[in-house]
Formats: sequence, structure tokens, C-alpha cells
Amino acid sequence: MTDYCAAWSVADRVARDRLLARVWAADGVYSDPTPTLAKGRVALSKVIADFQRQNPGAHFQCSTPQRHHRAMRATWILLGPDGSQVTHGVDIYDMARDGRIQRIVGFFGAPPSVTPVVPAKASAPAQGGAARLVGTWRLVSATERMKDGTARPDPNVGALGRGYIVYTATGQVCAMLGNSERARWAVLDQPSAAEASAIPENLIAYCGTYSVDEAGGFVVHHVEIDLSPNRTGTDRKRFFTITGDRLVLFAAPPLPERVQALTITWERVR
Repeated sequence: MTDYCAAWSVADRVARDRLLARVWAADGVYSDPTPTLAKGRVALSKVIADFQRQNPGAHFQCSTPQRHHRAMRATWILLGPDGSQVTHGVDIYDMARDGRIQRIVGFFGAPPSVTPVVPAKASAPAQGGAARLVGTWRLVSATERMKDGTARPDPNVGALGRGYIVYTATGQVCAMLGNSERARWAVLDQPSAAEASAIPENLIAYCGTYSVDEAGGFVVHHVEIDLSPNRTGTDRKRFFTITGDRLVLFAAPPLPERVQALTITWERVR
């Protein structure tokens, strides 16, 4: 990534081609909105030379790339000779098996924004995906899929967990779920220190507001009060699907160290 970004500022063709040979696949494809389409290392070198002639003294600053599997993205800023910003954008990369860049699709400017379906005002009626969430849902199961391929009930809930989650039409959410087999306290309403310390291990409880991103397929719970005071003011992001009366929430990262996925299934209460 560093060599590719630097290549756009190298005027000497031999030196530029040497950099590209290290990072660019021989049949790699570059495209951007100008429109530019360059197929192969030689064609890309020519595109860079043309860019330098049209923008003398300009150079790029590139971000550290974000990567998963063989895909990558990075943002960039184009600076003029005086250091002022000319424009900015993002590049999407496909990587070859040998680690070289196979394809780049470039975009200029900031990405388009997403308008939440649920407006900021709590009194606004739910619409779209938010309207489908509205109601009371009873817990069916909470399952962790581990990185070693095994599965287990969520330790906070257990195999016989019980609970509810409620989404209101005015944008509020409350959830309470826990292990129905947790031990009773020796004295009613007066837990011992050991009994009190076990409460967060067997119970999840919070309330707040929520917003839905239909395009992204997720809901965000904006926590206003939580059993754990450290979680108050945080967000819980959940991807979701609704099929008939079945709601499935998939917890977004970060997850516990050994957990690959957390799936919480609910059934609508009628």
C-alpha cells in the first residue's frame, strides 16, 4: 500500500515501474470516475504519468488500509504543491493471491450518508424496518458459535434462558433476559456479597432508544440505563432478520475472545 501510494508521486518512469512491479499484478485493473480505466501495469504507469502532467507538484497522502480476506479499502487526500487539500476519496482493492493488487475501484469525495429510518425525536412514529420491530418479543434462545466450530448457550442466559425485548413505536427499547436456573438468594431481597456479584453473570437488562439502518440490515440500541453502569451511554449494534413471528438478532463485533458469533432468537408475543 505504501509503495502504491508513493508511485503516484514518482516522476521517473523506471523508478515508478519498479515500485508498481512490487505491488501491482501484471494484469491488474485500475478505474476511477474521471473516467479512467487502466488494464495492466504499463497502462497504470501511463495513467500516473498523465496525472502528473496535469497536476504538477501534487501528491497523495494515503491512510492505513482496512483489510479482510483479499479485500481492502483506504482513504486518500490529494494535496496541491502548497500543501492545501484539492480533493479526497476512497479506493476499494481486490488483492491477488500473491499479495499484489489485482484491482482498484476509486471513488472521489465522501461516501453517501445514510438517514436513519427512526428520526432522532423519540415521539416520531416508527417506519420501515423499525415498524416491523415494534412489539414485544419472547426469548427463544441465545447461542454462541465458538471459533473452534462448537456451539454453546450464552453463559449469561443458559440453555433455559427466559426474557423479553420490547420495541415501541416511539423509538424506545427495553430488554431483560437471564438464566432461569440461577440459584435463589438465601434471604429475600438481601443478597450476600457472593450472590450480588453473580447477578451480572446471569442477567442482561437495559433500556434506551433505538435506530434502524434498513440498508445495512441492523438496529442500534442506544443504552440509557443498564444493569452494568459501565454500559450506560454505549451502543449495542445488532444485525437482524424477521421471518413471520421470528426475530433473530446477530451481535456485531467486538465479541468475547473465543466467540465467532452470538445469535439471539425471539418470538413475537401476540
